Amino acid sequence: MFKLNRVNGVSYYTISSFEDTGLVRHGFSTREGGVSEGCYASMNLRFHCDDSRENVLENYKIIADTLGMDYKRIVLSKQTHGDVIHTATEQDAGNGVIRENAFESVDALITDKKGIPLATLYADCVPLFFLDKKKGVVALAHSGWKGTVKRIGQKTAEKMKSDYGSDPSDILAAIGPSIRECHFEVGDEVAEIFIREFGDDTAVKYGEKYHVNMQKSIIKQLTEAGIPRANIDDCGICTYCQSDFLFSHRKTNGKRGNLGAFIELV
Repeated sequence: MFKLNRVNGVSYYTISSFEDTGLVRHGFSTREGGVSEGCYASMNLRFHCDDSRENVLENYKIIADTLGMDYKRIVLSKQTHGDVIHTATEQDAGNGVIRENAFESVDALITDKKGIPLATLYADCVPLFFLDKKKGVVALAHSGWKGTVKRIGQKTAEKMKSDYGSDPSDILAAIGPSIRECHFEVGDEVAEIFIREFGDDTAVKYGEKYHVNMQKSIIKQLTEAGIPRANIDDCGICTYCQSDFLFSHRKTNGKRGNLGAFIELV
């Protein structure tokens, strides 16, 4: 279950199953609690846009402090809708936040090191959280439609198995706020890809147009990786439907900030 928290004007979601382990600090930001203005109001975590770097950096400080993390140690992804998974180490601390992003293409981050906050960014694409509660491994994956088709979620789970010896039955996974079937209209070509890859029930016609269900597609690939369905928490929250509270690229035609997913082993 995802829980909405409000602390000193900052609103963010946490995942109950992750909290119950006591192994991580984590959260998913909303639009509330930052210093940005206009279409970026107010907790914008997107650096390369018309918002000032000073505002965005202050927002990172605010959300990190709220989650109990050190913003200077955050490892930020470099998302290109690919399937590259980067293993974060001490040398990556601060990447993309207090110094220029050194990554060329990274849509998922994974680590077994304590004290290294991982961060990925969103405004409709699907945030995926992972925690191996036995081995002490965490990961985040950014799964847009292209990343979903490339099975980045499944590949992240498989990397936990291959690199850290994770037993899939010990892995908790969670699907964060993202655009859902109700508003994710796609062309026939994209719908056909999802039907071929994940089954007829992942692309449904609303009148003459197909709508894709990325969350259902992701659950299928995670269970194929061996994660029990009971270990996968889908928040059920649509960014398009709640664009006053969550940034949505489609709803605003790209005039928006970014939300952030964060996780750190403690």
